[in-house]
Amino acid sequence: MIAVMMQPTEPPPARVALRVADEFQRRQLERALGVTSEADADVLLLALPSGQSVPADAASFDGALLVLSDDPTVAADQALQGVLPPAASLQQIIAATAAVAEGLQVRLPAPPGRTGFAPPDRAGRPLLTPREVEVLALVGEGMSNKTIARKLNISAHTVKYHLEAVFTKLAVRSRAEAVTRGLRHGLIVV
Repeated sequence: MIAVMMQPTEPPPARVALRVADEFQRRQLERALGVTSEADADVLLLALPSGQSVPADAASFDGALLVLSDDPTVAADQALQGVLPPAASLQQIIAATAAVAEGLQVRLPAPPGRTGFAPPDRAGRPLLTPREVEVLALVGEGMSNKTIARKLNISAHTVKYHLEAVFTKLAVRSRAEAVTRGLRHGLIVV
């Protein structure tokens, strides 16, 4: 009987396609990652200018999408496998590329004093469910629980349940306080 010992091998590196406008950064990434065409790529690395969203053709890319962007909306998009700030180091980009190619999600931890990619003015915003926000907005329009229930096609008991949750999350005791706090936090708009 002959035993064959197999040596563990490294998985093949991810095939990466680039959409990077900055010439210097693109050359650096090409040398580090060994770039291929989008048709053959496992990962698409996309550098977005500030304020620009992910283009539709990139969003429909068949592999993993790693985006370099400082836009909080892009960073919050959980459909993206990876989001790094444009100032990410080459080592961070290489590690993120390998991670998203393996099916992991990549986000950098928040810098001290900031929460994630969120703008500083939204840092203290309470987390209400979409239905709670909807109920709070209708309370702000002066509707009763019964009227809200009819409008949303739910029971008055469910409206009361949502309002209790809103009161708890906003740390208020009345409907008027809840509406005022909701307006201050930008949860409802007049």
